[in-house]
Order: sequence, then structure tokens, then C-alpha cells
Amino acid sequence: MDIEELIRRCSAITLQEEENDKIDFFGSMKEKGLKIAANCLVGKIMLNKGVSIEGLRAVLQQVWRSIKEFKLESAGNNVFIFKFNSKEEKRRVFIDGPWHFAGALIVMTEPKGIGNVNEQTFTHASFRVQIHNVPIMCMHKCAVQKLGETIGEVEEIETDKDGECIGIFARLRISVDITQPLKKILFIKVERKKKILMAVVYERLSDFCFCCGILGHQYRECLKYQGQPKENLPYGSWLRAKTAAERAKFNGDKEKWSNEHRKPSSPPTTSRQQQLQQWHASPVRENGSEATCIGKNKNTEQIGVNQVAEVVEA
Repeated sequence: MDIEELIRRCSAITLQEEENDKIDFFGSMKEKGLKIAANCLVGKIMLNKGVSIEGLRAVLQQVWRSIKEFKLESAGNNVFIFKFNSKEEKRRVFIDGPWHFAGALIVMTEPKGIGNVNEQTFTHASFRVQIHNVPIMCMHKCAVQKLGETIGEVEEIETDKDGECIGIFARLRISVDITQPLKKILFIKVERKKKILMAVVYERLSDFCFCCGILGHQYRECLKYQGQPKENLPYGSWLRAKTAAERAKFNGDKEKWSNEHRKPSSPPTTSRQQQLQQWHASPVRENGSEATCIGKNKNTEQIGVNQVAEVVEA
């Protein structure tokens, strides 16, 4: 019998003597409880098979090297409780996610209420999202906020000191509903004329279904999959964006490869004419004296912010 079934059966008991055993949660008991909960996170690993707690601990100790120590305990059904030494360490883990285990997403949440694990919801996860092909006149916080809200709850927008998002893409931290298909395209409609298409990609995106676009399973496990080739499915690995560290590593590896495979430069060839010019320009001796000879070596349409009529998501 699992924990959920046990709780379900116990909740059906309405005997008076059982009701008299209630404990009021207040005072010092509550204060100590709040301190524990303040340093805890609850996470669920989106896998259809069981997870080894020792395997999970070993992996997280590697990726959380900056965290000196943390406690990890299982709450059943691939749900785990993480206890950190400080609020700062907990916050760092929570903000720096999402985290993965065996390719599956670990949905992290802060304990709600008294911290009843069975009442925690694991429907949302925060991702660093890149929106590409943003028009220049929309490269400011207000417009990017509006775009991000079509993807999920916007938690952070990367801007410069002027509040602008100028660059090859806009980057946001967004809480995404993982029970719904991932957004992959946004449109801006300008004065009912043309639509400007913007691609949406996700950093550190875990395994997801290329058929329905939902995290937690792969396309061969999807009820909507009808055996079509992988390349014909509506979603793909192109939804995964490179992080700044991955881009730096890719550029460094590319430069290293280029240097290693560059052909050795051959010595420059000298034409007959160049040889003659050099000979005429070099010092010569006449009758025991040095003489120097000199040789010849010789109107678009602007899209205003006030013209943006609406944002259409796809």
C-alpha cells in the first residue's frame, strides 16, 4: 500500500475518539517548522519509472558543487524533499534551474502552507526562454513582457541599464505550465497587414514529446503518435537553445578545430619582376664606393510600437 492510498483510507475514518487526537499547530512548534520549511524545496522527477535516491544524490552532488551540503529524502512516487543549510543556497538552486535527472525534468517547488507534500503541485517549471527575431522597436522591457506573457508567467527579463533588450534574441525567465504543449512560435500583427514571426526556444530543456509538445514523456510513448517519421513531427530538438556557457564552448571548440586543421602557410613566391626590382633597389658598389639605386616598389518602412495591434501565439 502506497502513502496516498494509506492517507485516503485514514481520511475516511470518522470515529469520535480519533477526532479527539488532533494537535493544534502554533507557538514554538510553528516557529521551528517555519525555519525548516524556509530552507526546503520539494521536487518531482518526471519519469515513469522509479528513481534511486542514491543515484539522484550522486548526480546532484556533482552539478551542485557550489552547495556545501544538503539533505535529500524520498517522499514516494518520485517526489523528494531537499533541505539546504541556508535560504541563500536554496534560492540559488531554485533560480539556477531547471535541473534534470536521466534526461527527465525535476520540477522544483517551494513548500506551500504547512508543507503537506501530498498537496504540492508540480504543474509549473521555470525556464530561461529565448525569443528570436524580435523587431528592433519591440526590444524594450514593456514589449518583451507582453511577448513573454503569452508563454507563461514572466519572472525576470534580461535588460541593459536603459531597460532595453537589444540583441540577437530577448531572454526571459518564465514559469511554464508543463501540462500544456510548449509554445514554439509567436506572431506580432502590424496594422492588419503582415505578421512578424518569432521563434521561441528553451535553455536546458529536458526530454519532451516531439508529437504533442508536452514534457514528461517521449513521442513513442504518446497516445497521439501514429508512427510517422520523427522529422515529420510538429516538435523537435530545435526547441532546445544553447546556454551562454554552451555557446562559448561551441565557439571555442570551433576555433580550436580551425586552428588545428588550418593548412601551414607556404613561403611567399617571388616573381621575376619583384626580384629585379629588389636587385635595383639594393646597394651596389662602383669603383670601390657604395651607390644607392632607387627602384619602383610601389527609404525603409518603420514599425512603431503604437502600431503593434496584438500578439498572436502559436
